[in-house]
Amino acid sequence: MGVMAALAGCSSDQPRIAEAPNATSNARVLIIGMDGTRAEALDVASTPNLDNLRASGIADMHALTGDVSLSGPGWASMLTGVWCDKHQVIDNDVSWVQSQFDRYPHFFYRVQQAHPDWPTASISHWAAINDEILCADEADTDCTAPGHTVLNTETDAEVRDAAVDLLSRDDPRAVFLQFDDIDHAGHGDLPSGDLGGFCPFPGGDASEGAENGLCLSIHYNPAYLDAIETTDGYIGDILEALYARPRFATENWLILVAPDHGGGGVVFNQHGFPVAQDRRTFLIMAGSAVTELPAGQQTHVVDIAATALFHLGISLPDDGDMDGQPVGLTDAPAYIPRDIPTCYNPAIFVPDTGTGP
Repeated sequence: MGVMAALAGCSSDQPRIAEAPNATSNARVLIIGMDGTRAEALDVASTPNLDNLRASGIADMHALTGDVSLSGPGWASMLTGVWCDKHQVIDNDVSWVQSQFDRYPHFFYRVQQAHPDWPTASISHWAAINDEILCADEADTDCTAPGHTVLNTETDAEVRDAAVDLLSRDDPRAVFLQFDDIDHAGHGDLPSGDLGGFCPFPGGDASEGAENGLCLSIHYNPAYLDAIETTDGYIGDILEALYARPRFATENWLILVAPDHGGGGVVFNQHGFPVAQDRRTFLIMAGSAVTELPAGQQTHVVDIAATALFHLGISLPDDGDMDGQPVGLTDAPAYIPRDIPTCYNPAIFVPDTGTGP
């Protein structure tokens, strides 16, 4: 399921900001989303598969999401390449009705516009990613065509299983996966009934400085690290299936791993606030096309869609239609620093307190 239909208002006659190379390199993209994963936690948890990706590629462990650090705007920004002032999603539920995905679509739409025969796959534990961003009425998309995959799952293990099956049997060009249990553990939305916490430091971090927020010894949550380690195992299974593809050596895969937000900056088991602990994310990149990030360059969640499109050889729209820029790739244009718009309004803001298992 999930081929993109015609979408009014998405084309642009404006000059292009980045002309990508012709897609003659059999380029493919795998994006792995780890909901609510604090960057610091990857240095505390045992994550051999992510460590291998970091060692073989590059990583920005101080990337940023927007100032409303919730899943709705975070995933919307990652997948459309624009900030909340354009896509208009500022929470996890109410603001979907005002979304502007007809003007600023999921990057799969741009893939399908350029190459209608290229299969795509979106497999997500959080159903809103598929239901509200990719397949919403506002996006004017057709998510029922054969040959393309749009799948909501009940568990992270099912995301892993579906991804392994897809990579073992099919021939996708662009794949997006979302794991949700790390965020559930941070909120305390697990059967254990604990209070949760986005704190990865066993001894607390009173000496670590403001970057770590309320992560004190009483807020340490081993279930949070356990969920990260379990997800790393799932990622290992997926990478094993990817590397086992008969033509993997010639397929030019780009692997991107990133979260939508952090957590624990104002309230130890919540997120959504415009503070460093909630906004700090990371971006791990691996693949033969990966080179390096310029010294001092900070990446942003909106850069992921732009980077994926550039790798696939699809020219990016003008800077009015995409805020993100390609990063870390050979031949990527020079990165132009841009301001991140603010959407945080304390009068209407509702933090993510968790929704239960």
